[in-house]
Amino acid sequence: MEKSTQPLKNKNDCHPLITSRTNPQILAAAKLSDKKYRRETGSFFFEGWKLFSEARAAGVSITQVFVTEAAYQKYTDLFADPDFDIFLVTDAVYAKISAENSPQGIFCLAKNLDNLNFYHIIDIVGSQLPTIIKGEEKMLICDGLQDPGNLGTILRTANALGFDRLVLSNDCADVYNPKVVRAAMGALFRIRVDITDDIPAYIALLKKNGYHVHAAALTDEAIPLDRLQVSKKTVFVIGNEGHGLSIQTISACDSAVMIPMAEGAESLNAAIAAALLMWERAKA
Repeated sequence: MEKSTQPLKNKNDCHPLITSRTNPQILAAAKLSDKKYRRETGSFFFEGWKLFSEARAAGVSITQVFVTEAAYQKYTDLFADPDFDIFLVTDAVYAKISAENSPQGIFCLAKNLDNLNFYHIIDIVGSQLPTIIKGEEKMLICDGLQDPGNLGTILRTANALGFDRLVLSNDCADVYNPKVVRAAMGALFRIRVDITDDIPAYIALLKKNGYHVHAAALTDEAIPLDRLQVSKKTVFVIGNEGHGLSIQTISACDSAVMIPMAEGAESLNAAIAAALLMWERAKA
């Protein structure tokens, strides 16, 4: 029989374990691996003490934490004065919800970041594009980027290089995909993300605000990156890992740009290409 699963409120409370893998709260947590369920509930999850600490520092709205007894004892100071519910679970129960190969025993549920007033995931349609882009923002546009590992790595790199904003087409990988969150290493909690169904319209907005937008594309007219004049108003666009950018997106840009490579090299991983482009912008 399943024991009581009332949340543990502080480290002095003695509380029974959740021992059943079919406990309703465990089943609900496990379902967050599904994108549709994440959207329905407006929540996502992440694991490990580092992401837990960074999320708390950033003000992410954590609602529940499932923690093994061993992890609770090891990281007990992290759970002081919680404003969320804490549940102890057995190792077998934790394995039901974890997406990690070597889990640290801390599984956190949180509300989507657009519930915060200083971190934004914004759905944008063509007629409702924001009218103000602040100053000379460092930003990168990703159009159709579908590999969650690549997207998470790009988020992490953008944050490391001081970028202000990442713009995604709505067919990019879900930013709340566990692989994105894990690869981003906390960057998702610190960088603004705009999601739009109309990349060409967003590019037009940027150009209207004085930005120069360049598509990473191997066209006949593409300018080698080392010959491009990069300024604080330069924005690059990265496309799908398999077939690159659409004709419409390339046409909306000021020009195409290519990264010079050794003879015989076919292409770069999208995250690596994005890192090289962002580095050039960061130096401006």
